[in-house]
Amino acid sequence: MINTCREMGGAMREMLKVYSEWLTPIGEKEREDVHRDGDWHESFHCWFYQHEENQSLIYFQKRSDSKKDFPSLFDITAAGHIKAGESRVNGGLREIEEELGLKITEDQLNYTGFYKEELLFKTIKDREICHIYLCPYEDRMELTINEEVTDVVQIDLEDFLSMLSKKRPDLIAKSMLTGEDLPLFRSNFCPHHFNYYQHVVQAILQTR
Repeated sequence: MINTCREMGGAMREMLKVYSEWLTPIGEKEREDVHRDGDWHESFHCWFYQHEENQSLIYFQKRSDSKKDFPSLFDITAAGHIKAGESRVNGGLREIEEELGLKITEDQLNYTGFYKEELLFKTIKDREICHIYLCPYEDRMELTINEEVTDVVQIDLEDFLSMLSKKRPDLIAKSMLTGEDLPLFRSNFCPHHFNYYQHVVQAILQTR
């Protein structure tokens, strides 16, 4: 059994493996210390998508209002840190089940490579080695979100790309929980790099 946390003062601490800028493992640190010090660490990003006859769709989760980082913004369908001693796939499948209530198998995931991304703010230096996976969404899937997620929305991939390219100011997303149409602007999405989003969009289009 893998032990991914350490106990100190009665509380369990989440430990992450940290890397040099050249992706060499250099040790383990507590998650909060990693974000404070700006250490490179691994994360699992899984984007759900769906192809229909005349369009391709991409799915975003809405982060809860209580999240410490990027509350209420729309982000990767399912994502999370890979704990020390945990494989990328096992950690990713755990995140998908925790956030969306879906039991996905490894053969449903398509690895598209990694992207080094830095999101630097006053109190957070988030330097992630983002391992990006795709998973086809099927209508029979039943989403059961946890307290960290308030909704999952469906967005036309071309509309999203047009908004990223500033060809349009907004788009319409469809809530998977209520069926409601939601107008969203660029400011409603997590501030990932343009090249990161471009990587995801191109990877999805290549699966058609």
